[in-house]
Amino acid sequence: MTGKLNAWNGRNVTMSRRLTLVKSVLTSQVIHLLSALRVPKGILKLIDNKRKQFLWAGNEVLTGGKCKVNWIRAARSKKGGGLGILHLGKFSRALRLRWLWKLCKKENGQWLDSETPCTTKGKQLFVASTTITVGNGDNISFWENAWLQGRRPRDIAPTVHNISRRKNRSLRAALLNNNLVRDLDLLNAHFSAAHFREYCELWHQVTQTRLHHDTPDNITWKLTADGTFKTKSAYEAQFIGSSATSFVDFIWKIWAPPKCKMFSWLAIQNRIWTADRLAARGWPHNNSCVLCRATQETGIHLFAECRFVKRIWDAIGTWARIEGLSPATGQPFQSVEDWRTMLARLPSNEAKSLRSLIMLVIWKI
Repeated sequence: MTGKLNAWNGRNVTMSRRLTLVKSVLTSQVIHLLSALRVPKGILKLIDNKRKQFLWAGNEVLTGGKCKVNWIRAARSKKGGGLGILHLGKFSRALRLRWLWKLCKKENGQWLDSETPCTTKGKQLFVASTTITVGNGDNISFWENAWLQGRRPRDIAPTVHNISRRKNRSLRAALLNNNLVRDLDLLNAHFSAAHFREYCELWHQVTQTRLHHDTPDNITWKLTADGTFKTKSAYEAQFIGSSATSFVDFIWKIWAPPKCKMFSWLAIQNRIWTADRLAARGWPHNNSCVLCRATQETGIHLFAECRFVKRIWDAIGTWARIEGLSPATGQPFQSVEDWRTMLARLPSNEAKSLRSLIMLVIWKI
C-alpha cells in the first residue's frame, strides 16, 4: 500500500479523486486477504491510517486541521452519512462469514476442512442472521449451529460444551447411540453441579427434537429476500441502529462534478473553514463576513442568511421559476443540513434538477 502511495502525488489530485483512489485501490488491495485471514487489529489500524492520511492530506503530514471528519463517520455507507469507504474490521468479518455458510451448505472447496478464520463475534452474527430447519441432521453441527429454537447448544450449556471431547459432531451423529453423552469427559477435574444442571436442561430440549431422515437440513439467510448469503447484507447488518441520513438523495445522486459533491458533504456537516470555526481554533480569520461585512461568518450565514447571498437566491429563484429558494426574513435554521433539507423538498416537477442547481449555486458561493 505504501508503494502505491509513493507513486501518487496527492497534492495534484483533488479530494474527490483521492476518495476514488482510496476506495478502488487502497481498499481493494487487501480484500482478498481479509476473506481468508484473521488480520490483527493493529494491522487494520495501520491500513486505516494510510487511507485516512491520503484522503485528507495527500502525501503531506496529516494534522487535525486537514482531517475534517473523523474516520469512524467517513467509513460509513453514504446512506449512513459517510463517504462509502469500507470499514475494514466489519467488512472482513462479513467476508469470513461465507466460510460458515459454505460449511453449513456442505459445499466443496479448498481449506473448508480446516478451522475457519471466524471470530466469536462473527459466529454470533452468523447465528443471529440465519434460520435452520432440521431435517436428517447431517449438515448441522450439533454445538455450533443455532438449530435448537434459534439458539446454539454451546450457548445453552457452555460448561458441558467445554468438557465435550468431540465438538465437531453433526446433529445426527451426536444423537446416534447417545454419542452426546459418550463424548463428555465425566472425570474432568472441574466437573461440578453446574455441569449436571446445564446437561439436564440441554437434554430436556434435545429429546424433543425429531429428525426427518428423508429430508435434508436447510439453512436460510434472514437478511436477503432469497435466503442466500450475501456479503453486502452481512456488512450492512453491523450498522443496524446507526442513524440514517438523506445525503444520498441530496448529494450523491444528483448531477454535479465530484468536487462539488465532496464540498457539499463537508458543508452540510459544518466542516468547512468558516470564520467561526477558525476563531474557535485561534487561527487567523476575518472578524466579519467578507460578503456583507455585518455578521461573523458561519456555515448557515454564508449559504442562507447573508444579505448578499439572499439576492443571489432571489435571482436564481426568478430565473428558474421556483418559489421559496430565498429564505424568508426571520425564518430560523439551526444548521446547514436543516436548510438544505428544506430546499431539497421544495415542490418541483424535476426534484433531481432542483437539487443539482442548489448544489452548484452553493459551490459558486
